[in-house]
Amino acid sequence: MYRLVVIDDEYIVVEGIKAMIARQKLDYEVVGWAYDGIHGLEVVQEQKPDLVITDIRIPGMDGLSLIETAKEVCSDTVFVVISGYTEFEYARRALDLGVRGYIDKPISIGKLKDVLDRVEPEFRSAKDGGVLPRQAKKEYEELEKLLDTCITVMSRRDTGEFHREAQEALFRIMQYYPEIADMKRESYKFLCVLSDILVEQNPQAKREDLVSYQEIERKATKEELKDYGEGVLSSISAYMEADKTGSSHRIILQLLEYINENYDKDIGLNELADMVRMNPAYLSVLFKEEVGTSYVKYLTNLRMAMAKKLLKEGYKVMEVSTRVGYNNYRYFCDIFKRHEGQTPSEYRGSVRKKD
Repeated sequence: MYRLVVIDDEYIVVEGIKAMIARQKLDYEVVGWAYDGIHGLEVVQEQKPDLVITDIRIPGMDGLSLIETAKEVCSDTVFVVISGYTEFEYARRALDLGVRGYIDKPISIGKLKDVLDRVEPEFRSAKDGGVLPRQAKKEYEELEKLLDTCITVMSRRDTGEFHREAQEALFRIMQYYPEIADMKRESYKFLCVLSDILVEQNPQAKREDLVSYQEIERKATKEELKDYGEGVLSSISAYMEADKTGSSHRIILQLLEYINENYDKDIGLNELADMVRMNPAYLSVLFKEEVGTSYVKYLTNLRMAMAKKLLKEGYKVMEVSTRVGYNNYRYFCDIFKRHEGQTPSEYRGSVRKKD
């Protein structure tokens, strides 16, 4: 039996997934569930499941931030996301967060079984320890790095490097997915990710003018698909070359100012993306490129710095937790200890002794 955790703010979704798994007698045991991101992270860290199915937009901590934080202690856990926001189908590869599948709402038995069938080989490989599954995992990780590089160079508007890396990624997709149906599906997702990011950078561009599902479906051979994909990449490169501006830097500066003034509030990546009208996945990559660290780590570092300042000034730990944006006291203590190597109380005591 594989261990599963479900996180969604809708009670009916959580109960629905549990019921579907029980009714279909799938090889999964639901070992935990939560209705918000903070509690969900606690459940994941405690249970260390094989699989986590989480919504993107959940209160307390959004799904993408939860995945990034959980990966620090649950590196072997596989993540699947659920969302009513269908654009994430095309943006999910923009994040190197270990996301292996996507389910759009409303969730049905067919959708659930389809995604479980696709990710189950990873659980099996981890438990069997076979040579072939390990090789497959290595290939997948190499492809993920290539895709991440494509996104990064797009944010820099480095047209030449983008075209080289994107061509290599397209070649790898066709190599790793030899079945023509799989090849079409994965190529389409990849091209849609790049097209969506281009539209974020250049509103005059339209994804439907760049990539077409119907056109890809008409391709009967690998060569036809390859030629089509390279044509899409050439079009994206042309847009990039014609639209080299400094707008990305200004957007990040605007967000940093907002974060520094509102670090004590519940501000997730989705909220920031809504503020600047960006795709959350693309904003995550752009933020890391401009700032040098992920949004989650930047916010955590800022909060920990302010927490230490308040502890030095004599505030009680419970009050400090609330003042720096953590309504869950236990979660704040866990984060502080992981970040500083000692609990807030120990830190407060050591500072007093020095004084």
